[in-house]
Amino acid sequence: MSSNHKFESNKKYFTISIYTIAVILIGCVIFRFITQWSNTSKLISQLWGILFPFFMGFLIAYILNPVVAFFQRNVSIKLLKKKSASTQRELAILISYLVMVGFIIVCLRFIIPQLYDSIRELSLMIPDIYKSIMSIFEHYRENSTDMFPGQIADMIETKTLPKLFELTNNLLTNIVPMLYEASMSFAKGLFNLFIAFIVSIYMTIDKFILKNAGKRLVLAIFNENFSYRVLRTLKDCHNIFSGFIIGKSIDSLIIGLLAFVAMTILKLPYTVLISVIIGVTNMIPYFGPIIGAVPGAFILFIVSPTKCLIFIIMVFVLQQFDGLILGPKILGESTGVRPLLILFSITVGGAYFGPLGMFLGVPFFATVQFLIGNWVDYRLYKKNIKLEKEA
Repeated sequence: MSSNHKFESNKKYFTISIYTIAVILIGCVIFRFITQWSNTSKLISQLWGILFPFFMGFLIAYILNPVVAFFQRNVSIKLLKKKSASTQRELAILISYLVMVGFIIVCLRFIIPQLYDSIRELSLMIPDIYKSIMSIFEHYRENSTDMFPGQIADMIETKTLPKLFELTNNLLTNIVPMLYEASMSFAKGLFNLFIAFIVSIYMTIDKFILKNAGKRLVLAIFNENFSYRVLRTLKDCHNIFSGFIIGKSIDSLIIGLLAFVAMTILKLPYTVLISVIIGVTNMIPYFGPIIGAVPGAFILFIVSPTKCLIFIIMVFVLQQFDGLILGPKILGESTGVRPLLILFSITVGGAYFGPLGMFLGVPFFATVQFLIGNWVDYRLYKKNIKLEKEA
């Protein structure tokens, strides 16, 4: 007794099988990444090194985007009334990049040489500072009946100085390999910067093409209602992120210029160097002014304790002006992040990505906070739960 059975396809079970295989494969990949973490971290580092110029290009294009919109709105439309919108935008892009290049040239021509002179002058002062410190210890050792300062001086003379000379000797021995590595790193940095600059130009030109491609991808993956919710949420995230970056950049530029003017009026030395430090570190919320004030105060303390005190008072006044008047006017509530989360974002961002992470960590975590808050509000709304805020 025999019977012929034909294979019949079942779309439902076929789909389940495909999803099962995909889940198993993804699980295997994740398991291998975790168990071979040293190789995984090395792979991630290599990938980040390759993609870093593209990330920097995206960041440059992202920062320049409002500048392009400004020139298109106020210059291109007036100069090229009869031309197409694309031609007007191309002119705005050209003007924006010329302004950026001009700003870089001004920095290289005027600010960098003054920074170099200030750092060189400080480095020349190091031997005199060292002699002054050693003379203080010698004075204590010869004139003080207390043995503790003398022990410190002996420790410096017998332990610290030999180690310092050994370090100097090793530095001089390895100076050629160090210079080679430094020059290679500098050349690689210039190449990456050039690639980032070119990438930013193409991204700025193709902004609307990339934007439409992203919309099409979201609409293709999700249903229509959910897609528009995703796009609306992404727009809100963009407003938070760009609002912080642009606002904080303008705020820091103004604070740096005010510091320069105030230090010039007060006749404090190393005006350009310290003003640049204050302006750059001011990009870090809450703790940036403190971080910027410490090296400036230390430099001025070496020159004159009185000028150091004047500088600290000036920074305090500048900090109050920024926190109470300038910051709220420019930034408003662009992030809405509490100080505790700011401290967390600065710590985590700085630990993994250095100074850039300290700056970008705040808007990143502000965006994450916004997304989590939206999700929680939606879940509470679905459950019909209303919570009263505690004072």
